[in-house]
Amino acid sequence: MANKTPLFSIVIANYNHGHFLEEAILSIINQSCTDFELIIIDGGSTDDSLQIIEKYREHFFYAISEKDKGQSDAFNKGFEKATGEYYLWINADDTLLPNALQHAKSSIKNHCNTKWFVANTIFIDKHGKILLCTRGPKWHNFLIKNNEPYVYGPTSIFHHSIFNKAKGFDLNLHYMMDADLWIKFINMGVSFKRIDKYFWSFRVHDDSKTSPIWKGARIDPFEKEQNYMLLKNSYKYLLSKRIIIRLYKIITFLYAKSYFDTLRYKNKLIANIRPEKFS
Repeated sequence: MANKTPLFSIVIANYNHGHFLEEAILSIINQSCTDFELIIIDGGSTDDSLQIIEKYREHFFYAISEKDKGQSDAFNKGFEKATGEYYLWINADDTLLPNALQHAKSSIKNHCNTKWFVANTIFIDKHGKILLCTRGPKWHNFLIKNNEPYVYGPTSIFHHSIFNKAKGFDLNLHYMMDADLWIKFINMGVSFKRIDKYFWSFRVHDDSKTSPIWKGARIDPFEKEQNYMLLKNSYKYLLSKRIIIRLYKIITFLYAKSYFDTLRYKNKLIANIRPEKFS
């Protein structure tokens, strides 16, 4: 990689998630596609994270551990060091699914003028058991604009040029930094290409700041951030659009496909599912 620009730059942001971190790292370095550089930004962890980072030091293009201003700051630091053409990240308690990067590489090759790709998500518990499979919609202006983007963080692969134009992540945001970035892309006139593959597993556990939201809990800071994010981007979530996209997901069998995938895999350990099953 020293002699050429990698296709992907991948940033891991970590703070005291040492009990999950090794699994996250292995999910990347064991990818069938190796055209990437891996960056880890640790926020000054006091658990065993630093020992794990040192164990895999040779696999990192860049690694640092120091206090930061939160997850948004960590991502910005990581992508400032990135040299790849397309960027993505994962959180230290999540994993990339097998062949995810190969699926992304194939999509980039087939859609060379596209700057933004997104894929599908599997939710797992703290032990790695599958809870839920979710498939998202393709891009349609009438569906996506003035609606929640239906893009889950690390399923998003975006060209460095649009990230730089969007000026990265807003340091004021700790919950909505990814939604803010997607809306900035949309306001810039960028549309995504859906990769109809499962790409990322999101771990639902008690130490995750966003897990209560996925369980239906209301969190005041989250709602305040959402209001701030929408206001600063001059963007609205319209109820009519939310209804339309639900109808679309019924008509296109997205709900049904997600339901049957969940039925098939629920409570199975994600590590025991053969890679081709996620294709």
